Amino acid sequence: MWASLSAYISIAINAVAAHWAPIVIDFILTAILVRPLCNFLLYGWARKFEEIDNSLTDEAKQTYFKVYLGQELAADKVDGAFSELYQRWFGRRRFITPVVLVFAVATIENFVLAQTLIQLVSPNPKLDTASAAIAGAYTFVAWDFFGRVQRRNLTAADIMRGALRLAIAVPLGFAFSALSEAFAVFLAFAIGVFPLETISTMLRRLVNDKLKLEIGANTAPDQVATLSGVDRSIADRIEEADITTIPQLAWCDPIQLTMRTNLNFDYVVDITSQALAWVYFGDKLPTLRPYGLRGAFELFVLADDLKSADADAKGKAKAVLPVAAQAIGISVEGFSYAIEQIAGDPATEFLYDAS
Repeated sequence: MWASLSAYISIAINAVAAHWAPIVIDFILTAILVRPLCNFLLYGWARKFEEIDNSLTDEAKQTYFKVYLGQELAADKVDGAFSELYQRWFGRRRFITPVVLVFAVATIENFVLAQTLIQLVSPNPKLDTASAAIAGAYTFVAWDFFGRVQRRNLTAADIMRGALRLAIAVPLGFAFSALSEAFAVFLAFAIGVFPLETISTMLRRLVNDKLKLEIGANTAPDQVATLSGVDRSIADRIEEADITTIPQLAWCDPIQLTMRTNLNFDYVVDITSQALAWVYFGDKLPTLRPYGLRGAFELFVLADDLKSADADAKGKAKAVLPVAAQAIGISVEGFSYAIEQIAGDPATEFLYDAS
């Protein structure tokens, strides 16, 4: 037994000695790729949780459990329950499998790439299609990870997409290199630095052109992007959380949305507040902004001030009411009823407690 073990160790040592240079390069390339993921799990993840946790009072957490989870919790238990909830849905353990997969795929492919890099400094350098495809995919995935960690916009799904991008790099590179034999290596590398969404669009266009089909992505205008402060990139992040319409956003779980998109919690509260008001007023909502009525939160405050015992607050609210109603072209009675409905919505109650 010991003789067999010694033989295996001897073979391993000889293999390492024979390939020490590509192994070192492989280690360096893989470390560059995995380093930002480790940094996020050690520091970024904790800061994201603190951002959400510190934004919510115990009262807001109680309202959250009541409105979105149907649970009544005592004030002394809500902190622990919220922390447990976060750990269960988005804890560090959910990142273990994606990181291991990225590490495994990257280690194998980077060894192949390392051997090619060493060969490139020889008297007869040559870059093959497979190595070019790996280099392109590695460049994209590493750059994507760097950017996401810097923005604290990294989820387990993003890491899985990185693993997938690396895993399909070689077959994808060969597929596109077949388009031109003269530029095969260039095409294999170039296609590697594109995200999968772009490659999917390219493939659809090629299929449409070759087969004379009209297959493509839905080009309907994005409702969410019409809200104030929501651009195309933000709308894409929200869409990844399976929210594409304003009513979906209005009654979504703001905590879940924050976790799944890594957007700032206060920002999520704002756009959710806008969405709730948009459901009632549609594209007339921007007309109300000059009167301080940006979304459901402000309309809740207006409804509350109309019932206030403070004469000054009540007087200002009464003065704004007819002017705002006239601005959007509805009666004061209709506007009053609408803001009462918005203020009475449990989702608005949570947004108010969370603000």
